[in-house]
Amino acid sequence: MLASTMTARFSTSLSSWMRGTRGSVSVEFVIGAALIVVATVGGMDLYRVIDAQSLSLRAASTVAEYVSLEPAPSATFIDDLAKFSHRNEIALPSEAVFVVSAVSRAEATTTEPDPPVVVQWTRTVALGEDPNSPPRDLAASCGQVGDPGDVDPAMLTALGMEPGAMVVVVEVCLKLLPRAFVGGGALAGYVFPTLSHQHRILPVRGDTMPGEPA
Repeated sequence: MLASTMTARFSTSLSSWMRGTRGSVSVEFVIGAALIVVATVGGMDLYRVIDAQSLSLRAASTVAEYVSLEPAPSATFIDDLAKFSHRNEIALPSEAVFVVSAVSRAEATTTEPDPPVVVQWTRTVALGEDPNSPPRDLAASCGQVGDPGDVDPAMLTALGMEPGAMVVVVEVCLKLLPRAFVGGGALAGYVFPTLSHQHRILPVRGDTMPGEPA
C-alpha cells in the first residue's frame, strides 16, 4: 500500500515536471527564434546603410569625373547626370541631393603667399521619388563646401588644395526611405543613421575652370 502510494506521488511529480519543462523549453524557443529574426533583420538593415554610403560615394565620383572633363557643363547636363547616378548607381528607395561646386585657389605671390580658396559656382540638384516634389529641406542642409565667392576656412584643409589648383567637388546627401529597409524602417531610423553625406574631389582636367552652368 505504501509502495503504491509513493509510486503514484512520484509519477504525478514526474508528469508535472515534464509538463513544466516542455512549457519552459517552448517559451525559450520562441524567445530565441524572435531574437534570431531581429538580429538577422538588423544585420541586413545595417548592411543596407553601409552599402548606401558606398553607393553614394561612387555616384559622387561618377558625377565629378564627368563634370571635371567638361569645359562648360550646362545645367541640364549636370541635372541629367545626377538623375542617372541616383537612379542607376544608388538605385535605392531614397531622397538625394547632389551639390556640384567648382572651386579654385589662386597662385601664391609674394604679396599673398597663402591665397584663399574660392567657390566659383555651385549647382544643386534635389531628387525625390516624386519629380515634382524634391526634398527641399535636405537640399538646404546638404552643401558643406561653401557659397560662391566664399568658403568655410575649415574646408581648406579638407580639400587639400595647393595654390593654383582648380577642382570639382561633388557632395551627395542621401536619405534612405523606410521601404529601403528589410524591416520597413520602423526601427532602423532609431538604430541606424538613415542620412549620409559623401563627397568626391577631382582636379579639373583642362587649363581653365569649367564655366558656370546656364
